[in-house]
Amino acid sequence: MLKNLKLIKKLDPDPTALMKEKIKVAEELFEHWNDYFYKDSKFIELLKRYENAVLLSNQTMSNLETFNECYVCSVIDKKGCCKAGIEAEVTINILLLNLFLRKDIPKEREIPLRCFFVGPTGCKIFARPFICRDYFCRRLLNKLTQEEYALVTQVLNEELTLLYEITRYIRKQLEFLLGEFLLELDIVGYCWE
Repeated sequence: MLKNLKLIKKLDPDPTALMKEKIKVAEELFEHWNDYFYKDSKFIELLKRYENAVLLSNQTMSNLETFNECYVCSVIDKKGCCKAGIEAEVTINILLLNLFLRKDIPKEREIPLRCFFVGPTGCKIFARPFICRDYFCRRLLNKLTQEEYALVTQVLNEELTLLYEITRYIRKQLEFLLGEFLLELDIVGYCWE
């Protein structure tokens, strides 16, 4: 019986293995190609515009206290959207974007049963996938006026449009440099059936 338990334990996949592999690939791409991208004026312009859009979105959501409401929901009420597995939405391309922005990327899951990227006070990555930015649940919608919701939607729309543009640009440049086989840059990689 003990042998079977050891065998089962050996077969259990590491729930962070895929994310660690994505991080490794993003870091290798960054190491080899950051000079190329940093010399590209179009890329630098997109990078600045995207960073400013995220900062504006974050400020708007902070002012409207949506971040605080998410903290209460996740940490105090033990509910929330940032459950383990949602990190699969973070692609190599988004990790690479964080590196280009010179933002830290966590190496380990900090909170059990929560997203790989969530910490005690919220998300620990700057550039995030669409699902992590367009998260307005019923709880939040009940807290915002129509005008506030329209404002948040407007600033997030700009951010997410730029996210699409810059990740597409990164992908196209890497395909030019390395070949068109890099489909895994945008794979989310959910590990459940």
